[in-house]
Amino acid sequence: MGKMIEESTTEQPEMQRGGKKRTIFFLLLLVAATSLVASVVLIAHHLTYKRGVMESVKSRLTSLTFQATLSIDRVAREVIDNGNSIADQLSSGALTPKAAQARIRGLLERYPHFLSSALSYKPYAFDPGRRLYSVLLAKKNGRIERIQLDKVYDYTKPEYDWFGAAIDNGPQWSQPFYGEASSSLLVAYSVPFYSKDKGGDRRSAMGVVTITISIDEIGRVIESLDLGPTGFGALVSQKGAYLYHPDTELVISRKTLTHISYEQSDRDRQILAEQAGKRGSGVLDHRSISTGLDSWLIYAPIPSTGWSMQNTFIKDDLPWDVDLLRRQLIWITIVLVIFASSAAVLLYRAGSGNRTRLWAASVTMAIFFAAGISVLWKISLSHNYISRNAGIRINDKAALTRIMNSYIRASSDRHTEAPVYIPTGIFIESATLSSAGDLAVSGYIWQKYRLGEQDAVPRAFTIGGASSLTMVEKYSIRENGYEILRWYVRCMVPQQIDHSKYPLEQDKLSLRILHTDMNHNVFLVPDLAAYNFINPTALPGLRKDLALPGWKIVRSFFELRKNIYNTNFGLERPLNKDRFPSLCFSFEIKRNFTDAFISNLTALIIVTILLFTLLMITSKDERRVSFMQVGSGRILNICASMFLVIAFSHVSIRRTIVVEQVFYLEYFFFLTYFIILLVSINSVLYAVNANIHLVQYRENLIPRLCYWPCLFALLFTISVFIFY
Repeated sequence: MGKMIEESTTEQPEMQRGGKKRTIFFLLLLVAATSLVASVVLIAHHLTYKRGVMESVKSRLTSLTFQATLSIDRVAREVIDNGNSIADQLSSGALTPKAAQARIRGLLERYPHFLSSALSYKPYAFDPGRRLYSVLLAKKNGRIERIQLDKVYDYTKPEYDWFGAAIDNGPQWSQPFYGEASSSLLVAYSVPFYSKDKGGDRRSAMGVVTITISIDEIGRVIESLDLGPTGFGALVSQKGAYLYHPDTELVISRKTLTHISYEQSDRDRQILAEQAGKRGSGVLDHRSISTGLDSWLIYAPIPSTGWSMQNTFIKDDLPWDVDLLRRQLIWITIVLVIFASSAAVLLYRAGSGNRTRLWAASVTMAIFFAAGISVLWKISLSHNYISRNAGIRINDKAALTRIMNSYIRASSDRHTEAPVYIPTGIFIESATLSSAGDLAVSGYIWQKYRLGEQDAVPRAFTIGGASSLTMVEKYSIRENGYEILRWYVRCMVPQQIDHSKYPLEQDKLSLRILHTDMNHNVFLVPDLAAYNFINPTALPGLRKDLALPGWKIVRSFFELRKNIYNTNFGLERPLNKDRFPSLCFSFEIKRNFTDAFISNLTALIIVTILLFTLLMITSKDERRVSFMQVGSGRILNICASMFLVIAFSHVSIRRTIVVEQVFYLEYFFFLTYFIILLVSINSVLYAVNANIHLVQYRENLIPRLCYWPCLFALLFTISVFIFY
């Protein structure tokens, strides 16, 4: 009987231990399964959000492009229908040349965007005794003037494709050309009319009816599209030549997309040229050769003409909610780390109590939490407020031209003074950033003033917020219709730098360059033509080997930032100073993590390793204590010494980083202080045989096993708190 009772009493603890193991196993299994499902759901939600934003923007851009093609098609259709009607009636004899001229005059009065129209004959076709005859009716200064075009130039020469090409090949649109009467770029639609023989059959073309419209009319339609802050639109012919582009040099030079693709080794432009010839439509993923920016090229044909509308949308302008993206990725990281850690404990079967398995699970969990911290650092660096530009980043001449044109039209609509644009460039030779956030730079700034048009504009500028500014004029020359001035500049500009994430700081330093004339709408714009490369990663505007001690320069670029003026500067007449943004030269920087790591984290890492070593050698064995000198009193002395070392290091960093709030690295120090305290308390409790199972179990095994996983788990939690 006694033996049976003894066996039953020994079996009960084993059953209890078995029950606890099963409970722990199922809890871990539940945690692993739940975190796995949660990670799948969160990843799917994240991808759905990104896909939804991209598809929404693509759909909107495609719709905008389609609507623009219809608007341009309506303008072109009016030209085509009226031109064909006059030509048909001349061919049938229903219209005499005199009546056709009256009809043309009526068209110019009816349609505001018809700038001119001409009735031109082949040599000797109008009068056997007269070689050429061409009457041009053109709008000029609000009136319609009649010009005998054949007395101005020989329009039958090959360079005048609006006539010869139509005679040879039938109705067609010309390439853009400069109209002297309208002082603007024009595009002409020409359709031939024919004479008839006695049988009523057409014999040959007698002449051409031509109607011209301004490229500006097409530009208004294209530039009214919402293509993001830096997007722009263009229009190309079926041959791939630009009919409209914000960079008018591409239009005037008549370079085709094929030619440009060959010059820039840009395969995507060749695809666009092929699609233009096929009247294709779609969306093409593109990476700019010059700027390095990813974009979408949305293209669609103009039905009546065969032209191709091509809009460029820069992907940096996607309306991401950066905070939402960052938080989604942080949650994904959290659940994946939890899943990996719980799965590791299950796979190692740590519940069996085997020391080797327990240590394997402990080390694996610590590695997963450490990896999670690294991922959080990556997320913080790639999804931060710097990605949301304070202004419109200018990386392309076309985008700049579109913005400038929009403000010119806005001033015209408001009947205010037209803006005067001064191209301005900068080249920084040296730069230093103090701990207080004062940026000291020296280098060159230059400006270009158009001779004749801008002679009355003062040749001067200033740098907004500069506490000290010295300028010495170094260069002045006149060439290519501009007066170019260059100054050597030294200045110090206070910057607002957020140190809360030290040593993972990222920020943007800016110099706001303003014209000193506050009485007129004089604005500075970047002189992009002065730089060989405007790709931000090529660091335009900075000396090639420029170094900012303690920091790495990542990108440099120009941006236009909105002004906040709450005054009219004493002027009664309205200006656009509060509407046109000011010019800023900015460069993104990030803390040199290697320097910060070596100088600040090395001591913390060594101390945490030493603390773990003290924890491992803590013992009640008198021989070991005597040999290693690791009694509780000795451990307390060592911990006190470590505390002083870390405290002095902490104070030193506090003096270096001028910041009021607690920054990220400080939490590492606070955690180290806490660990020093715990190791000290554990050594005392273990030495005095305190009746605490957590401390006494298997010779202090639990604190040793939990040291690294708990340390990295706490660091992971702190990182989530800071970066969320």
